[in-house]
Amino acid sequence: MAKSDASGPVISFILGVGVGALAALLFAPRSGRKVRADIAEGVSDGINQVRSTGKDLKQRAQNLVDRAKDHVQVVIEAGNNAYDQAKKA
Repeated sequence: MAKSDASGPVISFILGVGVGALAALLFAPRSGRKVRADIAEGVSDGINQVRSTGKDLKQRAQNLVDRAKDHVQVVIEAGNNAYDQAKKA
């Protein structure tokens, strides 16, 4: 569970970097066309980063669900075995 708690600061850091980069672009001495192109590229990169992070988090969540299902199945089988043993006694 500690791994999933670390995603909050990572996302905050990424957003902070994005806002800082945007501010730097807006205050840089460049033409409007170049600034707009740089902003569009930065937004595109940010979107790709968010998608990648989302896919990673989805995969981690799926792995946790799969492991939980396995544990539940083991517990159910143990319960059934215990019930069958008690029934025979």
